[in-house]
Amino acid sequence: MSEIILNNSKESRRQPTQERSKKRVDAILQASKQLISEKGSSKLKIHDIAERAGVTPASIYQYFPSKSAIMLALVDSVLAATQSKLLKKIPEMTTMAEACFVMQSLIEDHYQVYVNEPALLDVWMIISADKSLQKLDLEDSRQTSDLIMGCVKQFYEEKYWGKISEVSFLLAHMAGAAIRMAVPLGPVEGRSIIDVFKRIINPPTLESMIKLELTLE
Repeated sequence: MSEIILNNSKESRRQPTQERSKKRVDAILQASKQLISEKGSSKLKIHDIAERAGVTPASIYQYFPSKSAIMLALVDSVLAATQSKLLKKIPEMTTMAEACFVMQSLIEDHYQVYVNEPALLDVWMIISADKSLQKLDLEDSRQTSDLIMGCVKQFYEEKYWGKISEVSFLLAHMAGAAIRMAVPLGPVEGRSIIDVFKRIINPPTLESMIKLELTLE
């Protein structure tokens, strides 16, 4: 297990407001990704990040209280991009088929990010593998499930919303697990895993999960 210890909750950090500060934070995150890709997250050091980013270690601590905060920011950036895409598309959805297509597309986008950014997968693996960090992994799944629910609930009566929330949470966590499983398997087998999972996201399957749950109570 990595020497880097992450807290059970996301650490607070100073948010950049000026353009120059935003560029500095971006440089720090990009340098961190490069170093994790080259050496692995267990060997990530603030001094090395500062040297690669062209800033001082003190500058890094202005925005990130620890290495764990940097790694969490890297993972959060992926989730934020996913959320932004989905929120823009929700108002355009008029059928469950459209909602399922959007969700499939977002799973594909998420998969491609981790294929193309191995450093992010390394960080995500640390978060998901450490028992002390399971709450953090579940937090991210919960946020994603809220987005899935936003896609689906508009097509159902309010009495189904509780079950839609549960199904959304399950699918969100399964999607993360499928991506973590698929990427290390390589382009052929990994591609097949993701395609199989995406086929689960279809109107008949979701409807059976939602309404079966209600019927069995």
